[in-house]
Amino acid sequence: MQWGKRLKRSGTTEIRTVLGAIVAAGFCAGWNDASAQEWRLDANISQQVLYSDNLLLSRSRDIETVGFITTPALRLVRNSPTSQIALDGRFEFAEYLNHSEFNSQDQFLDLAIDKALSERSALELDASFTRDTTLKNEQDITGRFLDDSFRFVRWDVEPGWSYLLSPVDQIVVRGDYRNVNYHTDEKTDYQYLGPAIDYNRQLNELERVSFTIGATRFIPDRPGDDYTDTINTLVGYTYTPSELFTIGGGVGLAYSMRHEEPGRDSEELGYRVKFNMRYVMSDQTSARASLSHDTEPSGDGDQVVRNRVTIGLDHRLTPLTTARLNLDYADNVDVLGEQSETSDEDGDSRYTSVRPAIAWQLTEDWSLEAQYRFRYRLFEDDDESASSNAVFLTLQYNFPTWAGSGF
Repeated sequence: MQWGKRLKRSGTTEIRTVLGAIVAAGFCAGWNDASAQEWRLDANISQQVLYSDNLLLSRSRDIETVGFITTPALRLVRNSPTSQIALDGRFEFAEYLNHSEFNSQDQFLDLAIDKALSERSALELDASFTRDTTLKNEQDITGRFLDDSFRFVRWDVEPGWSYLLSPVDQIVVRGDYRNVNYHTDEKTDYQYLGPAIDYNRQLNELERVSFTIGATRFIPDRPGDDYTDTINTLVGYTYTPSELFTIGGGVGLAYSMRHEEPGRDSEELGYRVKFNMRYVMSDQTSARASLSHDTEPSGDGDQVVRNRVTIGLDHRLTPLTTARLNLDYADNVDVLGEQSETSDEDGDSRYTSVRPAIAWQLTEDWSLEAQYRFRYRLFEDDDESASSNAVFLTLQYNFPTWAGSGF
């Protein structure tokens, strides 16, 4: 589960203060455990070299360059009989030859807390902080076309409480808060928040059904009192015939009311679709796939209907060599619903990314990965498109794992 979505703060001091409070609250959550705790620290550092013939995936500004991204990362885990706390941190330092305007120092932090209150109930918290650029992050890949790279800061916080009504029935109450702040006038800052309730029932050892009802509010940061309220539902089913295969999905409705000036409210009704599959075909090969059709917030100042498809395939060629293929597709075309008018102001667009890669485990601590990435984006209104080709070579060193105990 994830806790909310990001606190909107401006300035380094405020960011550090809120981030410190989240981390401190997370680690304090486990101090009441009377028994000894187990600690584990994993850390690594990677050096990536990349070449791209269209760094911005631009229709009119093709930038060909070589880049270098240095990334130290760590994962700190604290376990006890009744709780687990995990903190992940990644820090990227990117430089580009002859294009220093794209150089950046970015931070990614994730905090996950699970705390059992009793045999039946538990508290959960996911929080994350991202300081990145639109050059490397594609959260708004079907939004307004950008001819440059801009920095943004995003907070996510999602608390939750789960309770077992019976051995086969569970209810989860959760909240969601997100805050995104773009350092440009070409994007619109926004907040996105709301509660949700999930009900899950285990029909038998193989099947599970679920029902979700939630409410969200999308608040763009622009003049006026413009905001959008959405009520959404989802009925789901999951089938797990073995540990090697899981398939599930859900369908539901989303009813939105956009509030503008008094008397100018508009209503929309759309549908939701979710699908997930994981299949371990053999000791060497595994596959995964997901599909989503849903209303999402965007930096274009409005909610946008997006279709997303991801497919992944891993195949172990030798005990130390693995081949991977990842495919990502997204568009903002609402075929059956009534929400296409809320798509970004540039109209419908489609995005595709194909990423074949091969990875070698050189030693116990050293690994190397070579990847090719092709990206394509089509703007249907003016029938213009952009594509890019990029190659990546990443060398990673894993430091020895540290483990200990304490309180």
